Amino acid sequence: MNIRLPYSLKFACLLLLVLVPFTITQAQDTPTTLTIGTSYIIDTLNPTVGYYGYNIRGLLYDTLVEQADGSNVEAGLAESWSVSDDGLVWTFKIRDGVTFSDGTPLTAVEAAWTLNWVIENEIPTMSSYLSNIIEVEAPDATTLKVTLDTPVSNMISSKLLFVFILPPHIWQDKTIDEIMEYDDPTAVSIGAGPYTVREFQPDEFLILDANPNYWRGKSPVDEIIYRHYANDDALIQAMLAGEVDLITSLPSSGVVPLQGNSNITVATGNIGYFADLAVNSYETGTHPASLNDPVIRMAMDYAIDRQQITTIAYQGYAQPATTFIPPSMGIYHNTDIAGLPYDVAEANRILDEAGYLDNDEDGVREYSDGTPLEYRLWGDDCCAYYVRMLEIIADGFAQIGISVVPVTQSTDTLIAAQIDYDFDLVLWEWAPDTDPHFLTSVFTCAETQDGGWNDSGYCNAEYDALFDVQATALDQQARKDAIWTLQQMIYDARAWIMIAYTDSISAYRNDRFSFHPNLAIAGVKWALFNDFAVL
Repeated sequence: MNIRLPYSLKFACLLLLVLVPFTITQAQDTPTTLTIGTSYIIDTLNPTVGYYGYNIRGLLYDTLVEQADGSNVEAGLAESWSVSDDGLVWTFKIRDGVTFSDGTPLTAVEAAWTLNWVIENEIPTMSSYLSNIIEVEAPDATTLKVTLDTPVSNMISSKLLFVFILPPHIWQDKTIDEIMEYDDPTAVSIGAGPYTVREFQPDEFLILDANPNYWRGKSPVDEIIYRHYANDDALIQAMLAGEVDLITSLPSSGVVPLQGNSNITVATGNIGYFADLAVNSYETGTHPASLNDPVIRMAMDYAIDRQQITTIAYQGYAQPATTFIPPSMGIYHNTDIAGLPYDVAEANRILDEAGYLDNDEDGVREYSDGTPLEYRLWGDDCCAYYVRMLEIIADGFAQIGISVVPVTQSTDTLIAAQIDYDFDLVLWEWAPDTDPHFLTSVFTCAETQDGGWNDSGYCNAEYDALFDVQATALDQQARKDAIWTLQQMIYDARAWIMIAYTDSISAYRNDRFSFHPNLAIAGVKWALFNDFAVL
């Protein structure tokens, strides 16, 4: 994850949710189409390298365990599980009779192969979840045994939630380079989920067909079309015109115009989305040396008017953020970190005290080596409110003698720059897991390698050691203490300067469909099988 991603993409990972039977009101032999509008469909259908669009991946692939209602963990491909007294061996009962969407069997053998394959090949999108696993085996077709090197507390709540079970006959004979570059839409999308890919045109549309052999039963919606729109205004107008039935990640600017239409229902919820400013911290990154200075980073923190951002850019559907573990994660959110107030006077004072003055009186301070405090400030071009956020940040920086030129670029361009650590400051949004394990893993040194999740490039051996503590602590208080310290370390380093905790907002045409009221939190996959009706 989640993944760094623009709003409507940070789905670092929350939409793979459990399904239960339901009854639709429309005759079963009448084809049903659900059109979903979005400003970004998916980066790639290849699940081994694709970081965005986890809502879509949850429709194509299944996992051993899944989330329900955005929080509780329930059975998925594994219908039950148990753990040995010493906490080292987990045994899962795999459902009988499950097949992949191409009809090939999915048993404990395929599940074991997938977990081992992800670990052995260090698959970027999934391997970080499987730390501490030393052996996976399938004694028979319905029994999966996972052996750990040390007991862990988050095997069910985190480790297995986002590791998709994949068909060996598609992936097993490929080299790691071939795996990463594989882009055949038909092949890479074969999974055990409720849908299959019919056609994909990047930046245009994605068409999914219901999998008739899905182990939970065929989905009530025969066809899902994801349709791409160039900007927020076009997306909102499409909903008003009836061109789309559902927007899963509605920009806050769309709430008022859509709420005024009686045929549209807007659902909101708080599930831990947030926005941050990633500061290049990689040892050999292309950022200016001055950006490594803690004083300059602290001054930047003081100069960001978070209240203005939440009020104007998010139109009130957000609150100022303090630390990278959001309040939605309960006791793991470090409440001791209050965050800095918006105070340009204090920012100017500490820069003056550090000797960073505007000697040539051009409005920009100089660093100790004489270079101006000028940085690249980038954000995603997906959404209009990104532009407003960048403008607010740039204005605050200008008031303290730091020059940035706000620039929006495509998601793919930003991802490529992040992978190479060829940037200074990038505004991102995330939709993380409900367990803090993944977010804390983002800042580990391992995640700076091979296009991992570490978008800032922060690397600290002490942090890594403490991350291992939280990953294996069985005592909740010990795990909490470790996670609170990890948050403090990132706050002090300002690898991320936190901006806002944002609401999840969805909207749908209530003259065509009825969704569960928890839609904004639960996501499409779960919602289709819970309190859903075709009208």
